[in-house]
Amino acid sequence: MKQIYDLIVAGGGPAGSAAARTAAMRGMDVLILDKSPFPRYKPCGGALSLKALSMLDWLLPPPVLERKITGARVHYRELVTERHKGYEIAWLINRSAFDQYLLEKALFTGAEAKTEKALSFKDSGELVAVQTKDGIYKSRFLVVASGCQDALKKNIAGPERKESMGLCLVSEIEAEEERIVERLGSSLDIYFGVAEGGYGWIFPHRGYYSVGIGGLSSSLPHPRQAMRRFLRDNGFSEEARLSGHLIPQGGNRRRVARGRVLLAGDAAGFVDPFTGEGIYYALASGRMAGEMVGDMPAAILARSYESRIEKKLGRDLRYALFFSRIMHSHPGIFLRTLAREEKVLERYLEVGAGRMSYRDFMLWLLPRLPLSLMRAV
Repeated sequence: MKQIYDLIVAGGGPAGSAAARTAAMRGMDVLILDKSPFPRYKPCGGALSLKALSMLDWLLPPPVLERKITGARVHYRELVTERHKGYEIAWLINRSAFDQYLLEKALFTGAEAKTEKALSFKDSGELVAVQTKDGIYKSRFLVVASGCQDALKKNIAGPERKESMGLCLVSEIEAEEERIVERLGSSLDIYFGVAEGGYGWIFPHRGYYSVGIGGLSSSLPHPRQAMRRFLRDNGFSEEARLSGHLIPQGGNRRRVARGRVLLAGDAAGFVDPFTGEGIYYALASGRMAGEMVGDMPAAILARSYESRIEKKLGRDLRYALFFSRIMHSHPGIFLRTLAREEKVLERYLEVGAGRMSYRDFMLWLLPRLPLSLMRAV
């Protein structure tokens, strides 16, 4: 066993792989610890925004990329609005292949990986000791990228409040390619009103649909019933296999660093509170963590990381949270505005494509919203 690493990364998903690869490319000795081997199934809609894609400095291979997306179809009761851009706004990906590919990229740069779960850590001020069931690993720094429910992150950010946690249920339903193209083509199918504080979705992958619902966990007392109703209402079998996971609601202030330990990805609460997308924020925060552990003196690392995170991610996530609250306070009013103002959905698609920030979108949107909606927020 190596005596001391420069960096240990707890969690080998997108945030962890990005942190490990970035640090290893800067000449650091990096160890990734993850509780289970890759590739593995990840319950996820599998939409990769162009904003997320821009965080990668290589092209993803065809087995990872499953379908190009150029627009979205939005439903609320009897209302249906569909808009397309003249360019791709996202790709649908095979999530297990994507995560495996990111991990392989980190290993190729020289990072080491072990299938061991990091159980706890102790920051002595000089080194961080990480305990697994097989022993103790020591490093100069630790990046926790092991998800929002992991005990490690609670030592930094504390427990999540129930009202700031989201819940998703997802099923993958096989279908003939011709039927998928006929039904959705290059559109994401979004249904509001099926889960309070969230939405339902039908995404056209290669050879299957990703069908799911997501919303605030405090507002989904019977999530499986809601999911089975959504499946039935959209022509799918209620007996489809369901997988679920919790996600944090981004935009709420959380502590994301202390001493020599940094949080990244879901562990830090970096998830779009409106769409539930976490991959972009995982890649962005992981890369920042990997850069800063090699650049910043330990005495100012935590403060510097939180400052950079706030500037690069935090402010926009709060605008996203504001938008989400406006949208879900009175979805009928909002979606009628969306149907009447054709450019609302068109402009929002530019956010996912990385061509507009949530801040700029909100500044554009607010004058177009009815006063009744603004008073309800």
